[in-house]
This record gives sequence, structure tokens and C-alpha cells, in this order.
Amino acid sequence: MSFPAQAFRILIASPSDVSEERELAVRAIQEWNDLNAAERQIVLLPLRWETHSAPEYGKRPQEVINKQIVDRCDLLIGIFWTRVGSHTGIAESGTIEEIERVASAGKLVMLYFSQGKQDPERIDIEQLSRLREFKKKTFPNALIEQYASPIEFKDKLAKQIEIQLRSILATTADNASVQNDNQPLTDISLNFADADSGVNLGDTAVINSTFIDIEDYSLVPDYMPSPVAEEIEKDPKSGKHQNKLLINAFRTADTNKDYYRQRTAHIALRSYFRPIRFWLKNKGRIGARDIYIDLKLVSNGSPITLIERSKLPSTPPARTKSAFSFDSPPNSLDELAEDSSEWSSHIEVRALQPQRELSPESQLVIGARRSCEVTVTATIFADTLAEPITQHLSLSIDVEHITFKGDDMIQLLTPEPSAED
Repeated sequence: MSFPAQAFRILIASPSDVSEERELAVRAIQEWNDLNAAERQIVLLPLRWETHSAPEYGKRPQEVINKQIVDRCDLLIGIFWTRVGSHTGIAESGTIEEIERVASAGKLVMLYFSQGKQDPERIDIEQLSRLREFKKKTFPNALIEQYASPIEFKDKLAKQIEIQLRSILATTADNASVQNDNQPLTDISLNFADADSGVNLGDTAVINSTFIDIEDYSLVPDYMPSPVAEEIEKDPKSGKHQNKLLINAFRTADTNKDYYRQRTAHIALRSYFRPIRFWLKNKGRIGARDIYIDLKLVSNGSPITLIERSKLPSTPPARTKSAFSFDSPPNSLDELAEDSSEWSSHIEVRALQPQRELSPESQLVIGARRSCEVTVTATIFADTLAEPITQHLSLSIDVEHITFKGDDMIQLLTPEPSAED
């Protein structure tokens, strides 16, 4: 299926003694496209003089190459081993002329030097001497990479293409914002979302929660299964008699006596904490990757509590898996987290295509003992953003207070599980 994409041209420049690396560079670029092009809507195009230039009569060969591919590239990959190439009449070699031309245009240049062994009989001493002179002039003014084998070259290039691409995207986004503020390359918007459906709610939202104040918590009774009325009973299926008192003894052995207290705490915590969910949209023209959103929540009234949803206790069992061990869930709000007026969290999204929206499943829950207003400051980072985006959202937490005595909580609990549960 076709998709719109922004194309970046990558020129591969080198003398003739690194033909294998030239092919590996093309392969690394193609593999990047296979993994990222559709998702990020970016395509990298490898350029080589032998495949992307055509002869012109009456002009210097390197001048033709410069006009047809060098001046059109966005990034140059230069590869050297023991040669620099033939003099062009202007520069030490065609490869060096291409490097200097791209660098003088303010574009990125990636230089790689092989440290692999070469047959001494095949080394051109003059070429090697000129290469060493080029290195001396280049090393103080550029970041270079060395490699011991073609495989190591490909591995390093594959990782470093991604790093340099981010620099290109940031520069492109910066230039585009100057030229046309209404059409940014990447513009990520953050809003609240409905906790269940993920529908966009805008930059303001209301969360309703219930704070259950339990008095005399110690009055919540122990849980005990109902006693079996008859000692001996005939099984209607098998026709055999069974000792119900023995069955009841086994039921009592693995009974979770704290079941009612744990269920009371479970209900109170689930009523107090409510999920908070966000919605994102990339309103720009290219995809963004490695999106990281730093969240700062500040309450202007009651202290709030923010925790990961996974920390909320699950429904406790009426019977333990073992009569000798049971991991007790949190019994109170204080066991989960302390109240604070300020909280920090974050959201991470791998990628977001242009004009696409998404709402990650809620991973956070929030609660307050009293109604309050919360300001959410979101700082958004992404590989295609020249600088972070900051947005402010407003959250209202409406809290209903309910007071129960410990023994009154029994009416909120689920019916006692049967012996088959």
C-alpha cells in the first residue's frame, strides 16, 4: 500500500578500494527503510555516481556529478581505506571534492576509515600518503569513525544513520517553521481522553471519585465460610454418603480470615483512584519517533495521589491457595503512596505518523481526599522536534465523601463465595 513520505538523499562517496562497503552502505539504508519508512513516513534514498548520474559532453566529469547528485544530497557518507582517488583538477580527488562541497553547504558528513589489513603488494604508496595528509586535516575538524571489517562498518553505520537523521529532521523542522509557521513538519498535540473509549476530551477534563471514610475499621469481622448443616449427606450423583463435616474442615483450613477487611480496603481504594488517560495527535507533515512526554501535575488545593494503575490491588480471594501463606494486598491509601501537591510521571510512544492520533491505554490513576483543581504541564520530546513542545492542561477532581462504620461495610461486599469457587 502506498503512503506519503518525505525523502532524504544520502550520497555514498568513496575511492574504488572500498566497493564492498559501498554495497553494504546501500543495504543498511534499505534495511532502515524496511523497518521505518511506512511507520515514520520517511524514505532514505542512497545516491551513487554509478547509478544516479549521466554523462554530459564538454564538462568536467566531477562537475557533472556535483550538479546531478552531490548538490542534491542531504547527507554524505565518505568511506576510505588506502586510497583517496584521482585528482579532479580542483581537489585531491573526486571523493574529497564531494566531501568539501557538501560540508561547505552546511550539510552533514559522516566519514569512515577502514583499519583492515591490505596486501602490501596492492598498496599505492602515493595514494596512502595523500590519504594520511587528508586525515591530518580532517581529524581536528570532523567527527570520524574507524572500523576493522566490513561487517563492523555496516553495524556502526546502521546505528549512526538514525542519530544523524534526527539532526537532519530537527534542522529541517527548524527551517520549515521559519518559512511557514502554519505547516510544521511535526506538531504533537496532547489532550485528555475518556478513560474507557480513548475519545479526545480536549485540554480540560473532570474526574469524579469517592472518598470512603471508614470509622472503626477494626469492627470489620473475620471471614468464615458458612457451616455445613448436616454431618452425613448422600451424594445424589454417586449414591454414596459423604462426611460434610470433613469437607467443612478443609474449607476452614484455607479460609482467608482477612477477606472482609481486604475487600473493604479494595472497594475504598478503587473508589478513590480513578484512571487518567491522554490523547495525542501529530498534526505535522512527517512522522515522529521516540516520543517522550514529561508530565508535571500540581494541585492548587487538596494534596493528590498519583500511582501506576498496576499498583492497585486486585480483588482478594476468600480462600488462600495455601493454608500457610498469603500475600496481603494494601489495606489503606497510606500503604500505596503519600499525598503530595506535586507529582511527576511520563508517557512514552514509539512512533506517531503524520495526521494520526492515538490514546495509549491508561497506566496512571489519580485521587484526592477533597475536590481540587490540578494543572498538568506536559513537555513533549521527539526525534523530529527541533525543541520540546510545552502544553498546559486543566483537570478538575470532584470528590464525594461517604462515611461508613467498619461493620456497615459488609453490605457493600459481594456475596460469600460458594464451596466450588
